[in-house]
Amino acid sequence: MNAADGTPVILLLAAGEGARFGGIKQLAEVDGEPMIRRSARQALACGVPVRVLLGAHADAVAQVLVDLPLELHVHPDWARGMGDSLAAGVREVQVRHPHASGVLVALADQPWIGPRLLPALLEAHARSPRRIIATTLDGRAGPPVLFPRDDFAALAALSGAHGARALLQREAARVILLDPRDHDADLLDIDTPHDLARATHPPANTTDRP
Repeated sequence: MNAADGTPVILLLAAGEGARFGGIKQLAEVDGEPMIRRSARQALACGVPVRVLLGAHADAVAQVLVDLPLELHVHPDWARGMGDSLAAGVREVQVRHPHASGVLVALADQPWIGPRLLPALLEAHARSPRRIIATTLDGRAGPPVLFPRDDFAALAALSGAHGARALLQREAARVILLDPRDHDADLLDIDTPHDLARATHPPANTTDRP
């Protein structure tokens, strides 16, 4: 699927090694399916192009995605860190989707995003196409976050271990924040087996979290 004028692309980051997890984190089962596949299906439900950036364990992870209508890209330098992987993914979006209006950066290890948050980010982008649309957790802007194409050059120049946090801070006046609890979403990252246990048994109502 190609992004038409005014349409953003979802970039699902799944390149990390998951060293703290002690295995191939992307393939950990959540609700009976690999976490990466669950996250990819949630992205595809939005009806816009989806690109998945792979790195560590790329061959094994790709096997659980081959039947889905998305685009895969393997970043050979994934070990350089989140910033380097994000930059590589955005450069691919620039090449493959030159008319994309923005890029919605999501993380494969947030399997409890749910069906409402990503569409809410896309809707906010449609209303305010020059603004950065981010989710807020503990008062800080973070992923999933939708950057307009005005920010592509800055994202494509990132490197090292740090992601886009410095860009979000620098452009704070342009950031619109969405509270995930308003959209029945839980932004729990799966970094350890303990996190996975929590994800397997999520809170009954995430909107009641403090």
